[in-house]
Amino acid sequence: MSENKIQQIGTAVEKAVSEQASRVEAAMSELSRLQSKALEQANAFIESATRHAREQIAFAEQIGGEWRKLVLAATRNATELFAPKA
Repeated sequence: MSENKIQQIGTAVEKAVSEQASRVEAAMSELSRLQSKALEQANAFIESATRHAREQIAFAEQIGGEWRKLVLAATRNATELFAPKA
């Protein structure tokens, strides 16, 4: 082959390698952006789930307290019914 052809092939290979490197760099940049977005969404989900769990625990505590008050009131009422009256 002539020196000119070899130089053209070399130039074409360099261009192809450079373009491929640019594509890989763009893909990695996009992957990084998507990963950051996914982590933000996962963090938001975990915070939301934690908040809901805390609310549920507080609600269960409140219901338990109300239930204990009702049982105590019912016990007192039953005691008054069966207690001898003077």
